[in-house]
Amino acid sequence: MAFVQPLQSNPRPGGRGLPAIGFLLLVQVAIELAVLGYDLNRSGVSYLPAALGVPVDARYWVPAPVSFTGYDTALVLTALVLAFGAVNGRRWARPGAVAVLAVNGYVSATALITVLLLNESILRLDIVDLLLTATLLVDVVLALVVVLIAAVGREQSAPALPPFPSPYPPAAPAPGAWGAPSRPAGPAGYWPPQPPSAAPSADAGPGFGAGFGAPPPPPVPPLPPVPPSV
Repeated sequence: MAFVQPLQSNPRPGGRGLPAIGFLLLVQVAIELAVLGYDLNRSGVSYLPAALGVPVDARYWVPAPVSFTGYDTALVLTALVLAFGAVNGRRWARPGAVAVLAVNGYVSATALITVLLLNESILRLDIVDLLLTATLLVDVVLALVVVLIAAVGREQSAPALPPFPSPYPPAAPAPGAWGAPSRPAGPAGYWPPQPPSAAPSADAGPGFGAGFGAPPPPPVPPLPPVPPSV
């Protein structure tokens, strides 16, 4: 029966850390959708044009430290595409996630500074505004973590393995006939001296010694006498 080696899947080079980046991108999407749910709860479906970036009547705008706008719509769509690529091991998802979340982290950091400057004490905010403000801090943390994972994963990425590595060492050279060693390499007609073989056993037939060598050639008959010359 022939032995068939099982197929082995090689990891993509440079693919370390991509599942974690995909998970963090989905966390970012969940935060954005939570803010959208709050805005829709306050203003109803009339807030959807504002969420898509279309100008609407100001009466539908939700007065809160954080709101879902057209920028957030683009962020959600981009994060979903990058998360899909990261989960499937696409290397382009790493720089894309770093760029998108770094920009979003910068925007969230500036908005957080603005909220802190406009309020004498953040503890005076009600629980809803406090939670919305906390999403800005989470955006900054997510951006920093993704940058760190992308840097570490790229440095520790292992090269791809050969498609079918051989599980066995190379075969040894085949011996000569009847178990005798094959002729060593050297000049033509050269044969190195061989050690004397062991005496044949009593059970072996004539001509069979150690190593199961071939029987000796038959004896040569003597030559006839030469007639005397005249």
